[in-house]
Amino acid sequence: MGLLVFAVPALLVVVLGYVVGYALLDAFGAPAPVPEVVGWVAGLVLLVTVVRALVGRRGRLRWALRRARGQGDHPEVARLEAALAEQRRWPRRRRG
Repeated sequence: MGLLVFAVPALLVVVLGYVVGYALLDAFGAPAPVPEVVGWVAGLVLLVTVVRALVGRRGRLRWALRRARGQGDHPEVARLEAALAEQRRWPRRRRG
């Protein structure tokens, strides 16, 4: 079940990139196999871009938290810790 939490959104991103890439090249009248290849490449590029954006945001938050702790900026530390805690909590559901 845990794998599906990551696999389904990733597959949707790849399919979205495929559809956009295929539609663009098909609209220009490219020969038969070219739009499909470009569609899959566009889907994988979109997936890599989305993953890098998500991972990069968390890394920037951690770096800013270390810097704020070093400077003794307590309100900023509290804000950044809350933002990181929210990111850790987001994919999990509470069982009650």
